[in-house]
Amino acid sequence: MEGRFSLQWVKKEQLPDIVSLTGTREKLYIISNGEILSKSVTDVHYGWKSLGKAPDFVAIAGAGDKVFAMTDNREILESYAGKIKWMTLASADRTVTTFAVAGKKIYAGNPDGRIFITGLDGGRIEWKSFNTMKNIISLAGLDDDLFALTGEGMIFKCKPDNNILEWSKIAYRNNITIKEDIRHITFADNGIFGVSKENILYEGSHRSEGNLTARAIAIKNREQTVVIVNIDLVSLTDKYLGMLKSEIYKKHHIEPYAVLMNLSHTHFAPVVMDWPTWMEYNHHPNQTYLYSVVKNGILSAVDKALATLSPANLYFGRGKTDIGYNRSLKDHPELYDNSVDVLKVKYDDNRESYLFLASCHPVFSTAGSLHYTLSANYPGVARKLIEERTNTENSVFLQGTSGDINPRDNGQYITGEKLSNEVIAVLNRPMEELSGPIISYLDTINVNVTPMTREELAEFKSRSINNIRDIGAVKNVNYADLLMAQYDSGTIPVSNPVYVQTINIGNWKLVGFSRETTSEYSLAVKALYPGQIVSVAGYSNDVSSYLPTSLHVQKRNYEGLDSFFWYGAVPFPVTVNETVMNDLKNLNR
Repeated sequence: MEGRFSLQWVKKEQLPDIVSLTGTREKLYIISNGEILSKSVTDVHYGWKSLGKAPDFVAIAGAGDKVFAMTDNREILESYAGKIKWMTLASADRTVTTFAVAGKKIYAGNPDGRIFITGLDGGRIEWKSFNTMKNIISLAGLDDDLFALTGEGMIFKCKPDNNILEWSKIAYRNNITIKEDIRHITFADNGIFGVSKENILYEGSHRSEGNLTARAIAIKNREQTVVIVNIDLVSLTDKYLGMLKSEIYKKHHIEPYAVLMNLSHTHFAPVVMDWPTWMEYNHHPNQTYLYSVVKNGILSAVDKALATLSPANLYFGRGKTDIGYNRSLKDHPELYDNSVDVLKVKYDDNRESYLFLASCHPVFSTAGSLHYTLSANYPGVARKLIEERTNTENSVFLQGTSGDINPRDNGQYITGEKLSNEVIAVLNRPMEELSGPIISYLDTINVNVTPMTREELAEFKSRSINNIRDIGAVKNVNYADLLMAQYDSGTIPVSNPVYVQTINIGNWKLVGFSRETTSEYSLAVKALYPGQIVSVAGYSNDVSSYLPTSLHVQKRNYEGLDSFFWYGAVPFPVTVNETVMNDLKNLNR
């Protein structure tokens, strides 16, 4: 229940003994040895500068172009940061030990779990107090957000709403990637800083391998263009990806059915969708990251692919790999599509780009610091090795039907090495040239589902309600509450849509399923087109639950049942794959 967070602390410098720390847009401020000192975080050539005496200051806070100080008798003072001239603003409760400014309000906390709040709107200072977490030792503000550090080394964030503080954990001292005993936190230049018990100044950063990307390849034949995109995230919804497809259409006039968006499903990427049945820190994805970094990254990858279209020939080859195994149907080891499909784009100027597809969950290794490190996992390793060993600049990975497939090896580097070796082996063998028109389709297959009744949900909840320390029990309680609320609002699902995209590029057929598609679907689709070149991807255009088969549903295993409680979705019926495959056969795309 502690969570996985990528924050790590990078040592900056040793400080003298300090009493408090804060920051503004460009500067850090400390109280040390009876003085207030400041330092620019954007100009490394300047050291700490004294701004005057502060003999009775016990805490300091910054916001915008102002700094605030609290004296030992709990008077709160304010001054413009450019030229310090203190003015008395208010008096705080005698028990408070830390304070911060966020969203034009002052928040002052004491170790007993009380937060005192007052406005900074120019009106009369009136404090209101609320119970909150105990043992808060440092508060910090960033725009409208409030952050709290506890004595146990946990950092929480909240966006106060009508003085309601709903905290969400964002980091903790895990003794692997965070061992430092941080006692003060603040923000400056949109970065987080901390000072340890030993008075060492640290700057926070995300622990990352730096290989999370969005990549795209565009293929055009006469008037028809398709774009195939892969995104290094665990999941995105059809609503979000549909919004991106709409923007692509507005800019490039490419229809949504001609843009396939595939998720690599790395388990080592930031949370980008609401997971309502998980712990609170999975409920609120960072909107700036989602609608700035992710959105711009995907759209930029598409723009680049279209802007760099050049005359080329396409070639297809297929290899085999043993990187995965069927983790849930161990009595059916044959239900694993071990194909490694490779598309080579050979340009007229002899440059090459590659697209390769394989089926395996990017879920290992979770040992040590890798557990907390942002990473594309084995797809990133494979891409890097392929590009280095073939002297190419662009290789695009597509995730196959890996819903029930786990890696054989407990290590992303081993899996990535194996996969890259097979891709290169395919490239070194004769490949089949593709020719013919481009034709694309995007179909929706609605599968009827039956949610638990209100009575069943109540009984389901009652079995877990008294076991709140177990994350699985918390999930079950949250799931029951979620569906009860859907009953109340009239939004309870009666069907689950399965999106199936088919892109025919000459004599190659690429089929992309939505959801966490399990392996039998790939084998079944290929059986529909004997003797033809068919590749099958999962995790495409929407990842909002698993897509199991009758075997998973009958066994009531993770893919067939329990995973839906984690997703907050209604499970599929035992006839799911029969319904999907019959519709696909009739569509005959």
